[in-house]
Amino acid sequence: IVFHSAPCFTDCARPTRPADNMVVALRSATTSRVFQLCLAAVSLAFVRHGEIPWPQLPDSSASPAPQTSYLRSVSDPLSGPQTAPEELAANLPHSPAIGGDTHEHSKSWQSTLTELVAGVLLFFMSIGVLWLNEGHAVRMDMLFSLAKRKLKISPAAPADPDNLRELVFVTGTTQTEDSLQLSAWANLQAPSGSAKLRASTQMYLWVEKEKTKDNSTTYTYSQQWVDEYQDSNNFRCKTAHENPPAPVPFVALELAATTLGDFTMSQRMMGKLQAWMPCDVKGKLEDFQQISSLSAYQQGEITTFKDKVSVFFRASFGGTPASPNLGDLLTQFEYVPCGPTSVIGVQVERAEMRPTPWSLVPLEYTEHHSYKPMLTRAKTDNTNLGDEMHQTLLGEAEKDEYFEDTHSPQERLNLGVEHFLEGFPNPFAMAEAFMAAACPDHVLIVAEEKTTPESLVSAERKFERTLTMVMRLFGCMLMYGGIELFFSPLRKLLSYLWIFGTILKFGIDLFACACAVSCSSCTIAGANVAYRPLYSLLILFVGAALVAGMYQQ
Repeated sequence: IVFHSAPCFTDCARPTRPADNMVVALRSATTSRVFQLCLAAVSLAFVRHGEIPWPQLPDSSASPAPQTSYLRSVSDPLSGPQTAPEELAANLPHSPAIGGDTHEHSKSWQSTLTELVAGVLLFFMSIGVLWLNEGHAVRMDMLFSLAKRKLKISPAAPADPDNLRELVFVTGTTQTEDSLQLSAWANLQAPSGSAKLRASTQMYLWVEKEKTKDNSTTYTYSQQWVDEYQDSNNFRCKTAHENPPAPVPFVALELAATTLGDFTMSQRMMGKLQAWMPCDVKGKLEDFQQISSLSAYQQGEITTFKDKVSVFFRASFGGTPASPNLGDLLTQFEYVPCGPTSVIGVQVERAEMRPTPWSLVPLEYTEHHSYKPMLTRAKTDNTNLGDEMHQTLLGEAEKDEYFEDTHSPQERLNLGVEHFLEGFPNPFAMAEAFMAAACPDHVLIVAEEKTTPESLVSAERKFERTLTMVMRLFGCMLMYGGIELFFSPLRKLLSYLWIFGTILKFGIDLFACACAVSCSSCTIAGANVAYRPLYSLLILFVGAALVAGMYQQ
């Protein structure tokens, strides 16, 4: 069609001499064939990606074809007319139990432009993350220096009222009189003297993974163990990937009223207790079978999954922990026993605390510091430490909230990702929400052992340095991803040029990498100049002196 519909240039005005006629005819034929070859190459390039570069001329003898979506399967990328997503998903082969399948959809220009906007947001958000991370490192150094000057050693019992709003170190043994049980799990009880009890469940479900290329988006479906429900109604291809409802909550948690001497362990302090021990559930398997929501499951069996004692609930016949079926459950029942504990925090008195009014809160600033540099050191005037009259302003985040603090940089990143959309669509507000959740400016240290205050502070400072380096790497990678998304429209155009487009796209990758490294380095350097002006000036002076000395030699 392309060759026969191309314009012919041999019908132009012909010269008078026969020799000239032959030369012009040869030139016209050559020009026409070159044009036809270029037209055919571009057309094939677009057909390879399932798109048409220009509108087709309608055929008057044929009835108009209905419009269809550009959707195709990987196994047959050039097959006939395009079909609707639901029809294709219903006909694609899939494994009903184990494994998965893949669907590929052509990416529209609207999606490409959306990626461009997302790239701009991520680029500026990465600048905010890198800048705030340097400020967080400076403010934490100031808090640790203040803790070194102001820290007092206090007995666990009795609590000294003179230490009100003072930074204290308390060590002892936690105790509780509560008896913990999980009502959702046949009233499973923890051993006496347990501070925490939980049941964490994983379910074998369909999981959708999305991988975007220049002109297509590939959706891969596989069955995996997950610790949160995967709603199949949100899948791109729902047919043959329906997930059953979750029969039990994925996490069931109970906390006991725990004390450390005369100090009540707050929820924030309880979240730092991570010495989990497996519960003895051998005598509860039959009781679990009586739970109404588990009536469709067979009786659980005790197994080991990822080095943890678990109970495997089979949803259908034939499933095993090594080869599960859709809907199978794995549940770990764990508790944290009371034991030796050391804590560093600000001593406070609150009437709502039970069983004793004395507790500990984080050492933190009274005002929130975001992008503005803090040029004064941490002291009693700008923190929640009390003055001579034990009076002070509250810290910026003294609200007592529970969350699992595993002291892991990966968990901190996940916590920041959960909260960064609170600042949308302002990228700098998104960065601030991310850093406030992932790297809060406070000091509250809990260790499940009897140790010295020096070792507690040293371990916490080491963790903060590691977290600072992880955030720098994350900010650089976020900036690289934003630049890559920004060039999505250009990459989509270059993808039609085959080998030349591949070479040019590789050049875009190199440019994005170089730009991310240079921009992130400049952002970190600028933040250090703003937050550490004297230190930065000293480095510049030493560097200038070295250069001058080398120049004179």
